[in-house]
Amino acid sequence: MQLKQDKRNLASDLNQAQHIVIIFHDFSVGGTEIIALRLAREWLLHGLKVTLVCGSEKGNLRQTVPSGVEVIALNPEITRSTFSRLKMRKHLPAVIDAIAPDVVFLPGNFHLVFAGAVKRCHRRPKVIAKISNPLFRKTNFALARKFNAFCFSWMVKDVDWLVAMSSGLEQDAREASGTNKISTIYDPNCVGTPASTSRIMPHRSEQLNILAVGRLERQKDFSLAIRAFAELVKKRSAHLTILGEGNDRTKLEKLVDTLGLAEYVSMPGYRKSIQPALAKAHLMLITSRYEGGPAVAVEALEQGVPVISTDCSYFLRELLHKPEYGCLVDGRHPSEIADKIDDFAKKQSSIQFNPAVATTRYQMQHSILSYIALFNM
Repeated sequence: MQLKQDKRNLASDLNQAQHIVIIFHDFSVGGTEIIALRLAREWLLHGLKVTLVCGSEKGNLRQTVPSGVEVIALNPEITRSTFSRLKMRKHLPAVIDAIAPDVVFLPGNFHLVFAGAVKRCHRRPKVIAKISNPLFRKTNFALARKFNAFCFSWMVKDVDWLVAMSSGLEQDAREASGTNKISTIYDPNCVGTPASTSRIMPHRSEQLNILAVGRLERQKDFSLAIRAFAELVKKRSAHLTILGEGNDRTKLEKLVDTLGLAEYVSMPGYRKSIQPALAKAHLMLITSRYEGGPAVAVEALEQGVPVISTDCSYFLRELLHKPEYGCLVDGRHPSEIADKIDDFAKKQSSIQFNPAVATTRYQMQHSILSYIALFNM
């Protein structure tokens, strides 16, 4: 009890910002929103008041909002559409003025356009914005990079401080915006007690359980995961589980049937927690086209499950810095990914790692204290 009371008194003791507003468009399931709610819970424990302003309360994450966080939805609601974020930005100043927060926190790239709303506030709060996805991709030509940089610098010109999820994203943001008001804070992706040791890989004749997690959307490219798995089962016994929901479900189910994989691929839908699935998995597979900092990769390592991924994220390059933690695949060819999985499983059958050591910098305490320091700069 004394520890909780000390946390509640921390705000007044340090003369820190007292009221944080988080802005969501809605409660669709996404990594940035999940992390924001996780941070909100801890900010409450540290004595801060947290209010969540949204365009709509629709979405599966609405039921996971921590007790104590006030939710204010725009009235009438603004649901997602082509220009809905600009419409939201127009209505936000009046709401922010009525709340009078000390800090407005924008949880990801999708929300950066809301930063401009503070210009029309009578009492301007500090704006802290997180960069959740790469600004540039490998395929970007010079002209595309310049255009992306222009758009980014326009969206963040009213941001007081930028937070990147990896040093690579931080460098890209400096290049694009020309600002030095940016730092790296790793997301608090560790959600449980680390496993005592890493998962032991099964022999080739035994079933290798592979887990993939995410929205069933083009960005995650689960069709590539399924095609790679089709190549893998030619080499060894394996099963693929894909957790998530999205617009691509029908297309992916047809692909599974076309490739004759119905017996070997499960798609049970969205799950509030991936821990039960991780308990049965030997490997985590990520086949995204691009990512900021996929939380599921840290959750996997925390439970001793190595990660095989396409080279889609600076974050993953930093996370998988030891060969026993997993590896990145340079190309996007199904056979190449299948070979990597097969080779890794064979090599790792006798190699272990310490999950607690692998995920140290993704613990909650480091992230929370770093954000609190930013709120008071």
